[in-house]
Amino acid sequence: MTVKNEGSNGLNEEAYTFIIQTGADIPSKSATEKWNDGTMIITINPGSETSESKQLKIREHFPSQTEGAVTVDFWLPANIGVPKLIKVDLESNKFEIIKEALYVREITIIYNRDPYRFPIKNFVYPHNPIRGNPTVAEMGCPPHFLVREGGGTLKHHETEDFIIKAREEDLATIHSMVQWNDSEENPTALLYPGFLGVMEYDKLPRFLQFREAKLDAFNALRSAGMKEVKANVLDNIKDKILGRYKEERFESFEQYEMFLKMKSDEMGWSKEIVQEALKVAKIYRQDEELGRQTLCGPNAMYIKKVTTLDARWEGGAVPEHALEGKSLEDVIKEGHLFEVNFDDLIGIPHGGSFSKKLTGSKQTWYVVLADCLLYLRNDEKLVPVQIRLENRNDGEAPTWWGPPSPEISDLSHPEHLAWLYAKMWYRCAEVNVYSLCTHFARAHATNELFAVACYRNLPNAHPIFRMLQPHIQGIIPVNVQARAVLVNPGQNAFSLFLSAGDNLMHVFNNYYKKFTYEDLILPLDIEKRGVGDIPEYLYRDDTLSHWNIITQYVSEMVHLIYPSDEDVALDTEMQNVLKDAVDKGEADGVLDCSDC
Repeated sequence: MTVKNEGSNGLNEEAYTFIIQTGADIPSKSATEKWNDGTMIITINPGSETSESKQLKIREHFPSQTEGAVTVDFWLPANIGVPKLIKVDLESNKFEIIKEALYVREITIIYNRDPYRFPIKNFVYPHNPIRGNPTVAEMGCPPHFLVREGGGTLKHHETEDFIIKAREEDLATIHSMVQWNDSEENPTALLYPGFLGVMEYDKLPRFLQFREAKLDAFNALRSAGMKEVKANVLDNIKDKILGRYKEERFESFEQYEMFLKMKSDEMGWSKEIVQEALKVAKIYRQDEELGRQTLCGPNAMYIKKVTTLDARWEGGAVPEHALEGKSLEDVIKEGHLFEVNFDDLIGIPHGGSFSKKLTGSKQTWYVVLADCLLYLRNDEKLVPVQIRLENRNDGEAPTWWGPPSPEISDLSHPEHLAWLYAKMWYRCAEVNVYSLCTHFARAHATNELFAVACYRNLPNAHPIFRMLQPHIQGIIPVNVQARAVLVNPGQNAFSLFLSAGDNLMHVFNNYYKKFTYEDLILPLDIEKRGVGDIPEYLYRDDTLSHWNIITQYVSEMVHLIYPSDEDVALDTEMQNVLKDAVDKGEADGVLDCSDC
């Protein structure tokens, strides 16, 4: 602890203790490193005519790569009083062209035995004192921080001009650093939510680059994977030239199991993972397992109750034995018939343009439309009873497939194998829809729309921002990296293992054609799909439990933040968030938010 007594003019003075928390917890860093590129300058109540302090210079060595804190004491004139606002700046004491930014998590001031917390969670870059204090962002960092004390305030509750001006300056700075992608420069007829107008991770604002360790790990894994793929491709090409190349063909699942074990030794795969995969393989062909994975797998939000069969099912017939002797009409009346449709794949051409990277030769990766009818049996097990497949790209008529007769016990019988292959084609369609729609479009792209709108329109002092900031900051850098290497239309990682990966932007377009804001409201979505009473629907039960917990917490917070309806009406900052989000989403029909 460093103690500084500034009182020498005989005025009444009071003690202020500063606890300055810096440094981010980065998993790849094992040693504590210190930032010593300059001096931290803190001003209490900057801009106030009656209570502004002098600049307090702190020349400590702050923890930079791992979390830590520095404590400093000052004696300051009594007229300063309660610290309501602080300005935090860094002044360089070095002449290097490039200096290290410092991540400041929070500053707490102990005054009159009471703690006053100033949450920051941002990087600041040390300015050169010769050039004077910067007023615009530099090296991806705000020129300084202007931070309101406490859990946040609504703008119309503020009464002091210096606090209002600081709030507006803080918002204007971040607003200038977080810009939407310019759709006029990149016109497209395809639907996709608004996103941050930065295409490279290294060009992000510094406060959004918080994942260096994970990013390094991802790039290392990606690089190693590509080296392994290229080595396999070169081996395939060499064997083809020498006439030694042959494709592996298996006469039975047992033969494939032995091959997988042998290959795991050759490739160094984890035995535990292979063993778990083999366990699933033993029960994968069971209809009950496909039903369980439909309810409990990652794509569990696509199932819906059937109230009437649409035209897609004309021409097919559900086997009588699959419905336990009931008619299809009776099963629908009971509310025991459900369906999964993957219409997001309509109009998507076959893939395989990058298959040479995996095999050394160009292959067609088929995009086949797939739909599934599922029946809730008397024993409350959900099982598939009909699968519809259609290779529309090649002009082939749809085909319908159903479970084999129970009298056929030989699993190698053609009816059993045909049903198994139909389920595999169905799951192939599902993994495309899950990866591109359920996961990336719904969880990544849609969330970024709201995250960017919040950063652009809510200052640090807004209580909603302080509540949301830990949850929204991560999605933006992840998506920027994803747009560079994962969903880049020109060359993307999905195209290496998804048949629809060559045309993923068109898959997104299909998804957003039918997407509405209500799809994000879990209870409404469950009600709309009619799946409130399916037994063993763990996705519904678990997510509703979390939904209720989060709703209760957020509701209580919102009621604390907005004591009255008038406060909601007067909060123009929050209204700008919604307007910005709708303008960037609704402009292309992505975000149907008419009832928001």
